[in-house]
Amino acid sequence: MNNPQYKNMFDCETYASEYKSTLYTREQAHNMGRLKKDISHSFGSRSEWDGTPPHKVFQFLRKFAKACDDSFVSEGEAFYVLQDFTREPLRSEVMAVMPTRRGSNPGEVTSYLELVNWMIRMHADEASIALRVEEFNRASHEDGEDELSFAERLRRLNTECGFLHESGALKGRFVEGVHRAVRATVRERNTPAMTLAELARLAQTKSDEFCWLRSEQQKERAEKACKAAEASLLRRQERQTLVPRAPPRTRAYYARDEGERSYILYIIARPTANDQLDDACPDIPHSSAACQGVW
Repeated sequence: MNNPQYKNMFDCETYASEYKSTLYTREQAHNMGRLKKDISHSFGSRSEWDGTPPHKVFQFLRKFAKACDDSFVSEGEAFYVLQDFTREPLRSEVMAVMPTRRGSNPGEVTSYLELVNWMIRMHADEASIALRVEEFNRASHEDGEDELSFAERLRRLNTECGFLHESGALKGRFVEGVHRAVRATVRERNTPAMTLAELARLAQTKSDEFCWLRSEQQKERAEKACKAAEASLLRRQERQTLVPRAPPRTRAYYARDEGERSYILYIIARPTANDQLDDACPDIPHSSAACQGVW
């Protein structure tokens, strides 16, 4: 193990039972059915593991060891009952490495701790755990994710890391990862006695308040912008009504090489912006309905 931080996680003694007896007698074998029921009450009737995802091996072993301690199960009994809390294809793999009762197959493992060590080596390695620890250290509140979901994601990442981080580290990562609008309040209210769930509920409440306040501010700014636009439109309309409209100007055109006393060919009124071209004078650009020939 290169990183001492992961030593306890990969140590089979971490998942050992409190009852160290390795004996497994015929009487214990007859009582195996009752023993399974006792363990199931603490372990869970539908919590069997099939080997996927691989990083769940640490959670499975911790949960199984706690269930054995709650039911006063020794390591000798746990060695033979562990396979009953697995599903295919993991169950077949576990049975293949265990010794048979008649002794025809000595088995790859001969004790509970050896079986635990085999399961860890088969499903986890230091590199994969290092990647998940890095993912945990970089976790932060994402867009569209509320504070309760963020806390749940941190718990899931810690489970995938083999419960490497304690409650204090979980809360510290949560405080640093929440939105900056509520970070100061959550950091101030965080106490050693407060759980991560309580801290997440506090952060969710402050986040809801911040979102409501921001929504109200956006509505207020939108109303002010709408009123300003209406006032500007009214001012423009008032200026247009006060300024009188100038009459259209006319322009006279004379024959080529003639003076002012020669023929006045056309008198053209300069079109306004709303005038249309007159069909009577198609050859003269920008002609209007006022266009006429004069002798």
